[in-house]
Amino acid sequence: MKHFVKIAVLTLLSLPGVAFASEEGGEAPKKPLPPAATPAPENINTFLHLKVIELKKAVPPFVDDGKLILTWQGDFRPRYVAAAFQHEHFRQKHVFWRNENGIYFLVYDLASDSPTTLVYRLIVDGLWQGDPTNADAVRNDQGILLNRVKLASGALPPHDGPVQGYYGEVVFTYHGKPGQQIAVIGNFNQWDPFSSYLEEEQPGDYRLSLVLPVGPVLYRFVVGTKSILDPGNGHTGHDDQGGVFSFFVNKKVVPVTVLEA
Repeated sequence: MKHFVKIAVLTLLSLPGVAFASEEGGEAPKKPLPPAATPAPENINTFLHLKVIELKKAVPPFVDDGKLILTWQGDFRPRYVAAAFQHEHFRQKHVFWRNENGIYFLVYDLASDSPTTLVYRLIVDGLWQGDPTNADAVRNDQGILLNRVKLASGALPPHDGPVQGYYGEVVFTYHGKPGQQIAVIGNFNQWDPFSSYLEEEQPGDYRLSLVLPVGPVLYRFVVGTKSILDPGNGHTGHDDQGGVFSFFVNKKVVPVTVLEA
C-alpha cells in the first residue's frame, strides 16, 4: 500500500501541462516552447528521455519504444518548431520541445495502423520546410519537398491500448489467468489500487469501462499485489522520478449525426 501511495504522490506532484498540438488544424500556437528546465513530455520513457535531453546536435529521424523522434536546430531561437504528416493530411501540427542544448525534438507516438512510410514536413515559425537531417526527400506533383521515414518491420506497436469510445469513455481490457483480482491505477483515480477493478467477463478476460477527462493518461494494471504495464499498449510515459507507465491521450469523440454524415 505504501508503494502505491508513493507513486501517487510523486506522480501528482510531477505531472506538468503537456504541449500537445490541436487536432483542429490551423497554425500551431505562437508562443515560446517550454524552457529547458521543463520536464519532457509524458509520452516518453526514462531511457528515451535521457537520449533526447543529451542531444547536442540534430540527428536523422529514428524510432525507439514505438515512437518516431524528429529533431531540429537552427541559428536562432524560433517561437515554435512543429511537424505535420501526410497521413494526417498535414492538418495537425505537432509542436517540438527544446532541450538544454537548444536542440528541438518531437516524440511522435506510432499507432498500430500508422503507414509503414511516414511522409512529413517541418514548420518553423509558420514557414513550411524540409528536414535537413533527413536525406530521404522527394518532391510531389506541385514541387513541394517532402521527407520520408520508412519504418522497419515490427516498428509499429501491436495495439494502441484501451479502446476509446464516445464522450471520453475508455474501455480497459486485460487478458491473463482466470480468477485474478485486476485493478487499474492512474492519474485519473489518484493511483488508488482499490477504486477501479476490472470485471472478469469470461475466464481470463477482464474489462472495465470508465469516463475519463480529455488529455494525457498515465496508468498501470495491478494484478494481485503487483503493479505492471499494460501488455496490450506499446506506448509508455514517465514522471520526473523515473517511474514508467502505460500512456495514451484520451480524446473527446462525439457520434456523427445523420445530417453530418
